[in-house]
Amino acid sequence: MTVPVHRPAGMTRAAHGGPGRARLAVCAATAAACVPYLTIKIAWLSGSTTGWNDPAAADDSALYVGNAITLGMDAAAVLVAAAFTFRWGRRIPAWLVLAPIWIAVGLLAPIVLAVPLGTLLQTVFSSEPLMGDENALQGWVYGVVYTGFTVQGVGLLTAFVLYARDRWPRTFEIRTRNLPTGPTHSLQVLLARVAVAPAAVFAAMELYWAFGGTAGLHGREAADRNLAQQLADGAEGLLAAAAAVALLLIVRRAARPGRFVVPLAAAWAGSGTMFAASLYGLLVVLGRPGFLATDSASATGLVALAGVLAGLVTGLTGAFLLAENQGALTAGQSARPTASSTP
Repeated sequence: MTVPVHRPAGMTRAAHGGPGRARLAVCAATAAACVPYLTIKIAWLSGSTTGWNDPAAADDSALYVGNAITLGMDAAAVLVAAAFTFRWGRRIPAWLVLAPIWIAVGLLAPIVLAVPLGTLLQTVFSSEPLMGDENALQGWVYGVVYTGFTVQGVGLLTAFVLYARDRWPRTFEIRTRNLPTGPTHSLQVLLARVAVAPAAVFAAMELYWAFGGTAGLHGREAADRNLAQQLADGAEGLLAAAAAVALLLIVRRAARPGRFVVPLAAAWAGSGTMFAASLYGLLVVLGRPGFLATDSASATGLVALAGVLAGLVTGLTGAFLLAENQGALTAGQSARPTASSTP
């Protein structure tokens, strides 16, 4: 007599026998997209001035530190893609995979949404160069880097969704109104309301810049802006607004949208964008001492600070929510009677 094997919901054959061809292809494409960026960064850190119009600008010590940090971040993207693909990645603590992909989505989502479309529209409808005339880097560097970032963003997001469906299938099945209400729910409501104000400031300024406003921007930055940069600002503003709204819907257990994963995805991407993009902006401002004393630096810094605060508070609220949801699931499974304990 053959005993049927029950496979838990969300558990795929790949989870038992290893990744399938599609997941391996996504991982390989993501890793390959990182290679050009890593190669450029290694060359610059080794003293090369390849791709620079002004070789003297490459000697900046702050730039050297920035290159080292971004080299490490892109190398980490390869490891994260592998963790999402192979079986050993399911044994890694959740926070150790969720934190880097949250930051990666925050940095790459605006690029994926804005740069390809903005570049196409500017090429077709505008005679202005894609980059400013006085840019220190040669044009091909931007093409290589942002093409790689776009592929990385799509690849990491795809790999993460496939990974999450295997590891946390209930997140994709449960409805928002059916989420368990745990002991931190009142705190989640408070944090969600607190996050609205800085998120609104960040979203409003990003959308203002997206529609052509230049207040708060440095003179050269305002003059060299192109359509792709404006679309990126618009994407960041919309993602921030979506995150604030989605988080409020979640903590209020709204009936619409039905599936919890829909507002969760909006809150995830928007909070990551606010935090990661704003933190990067703050680091850029702090790395330019001559710019700190200007009014533009003050305005840009305040917007970035609002984004960091809103993104951090939203992210923490989501962490409490997901931890309680997973805890309730684990408790429910532990309380479920086993076959041997039933009469």
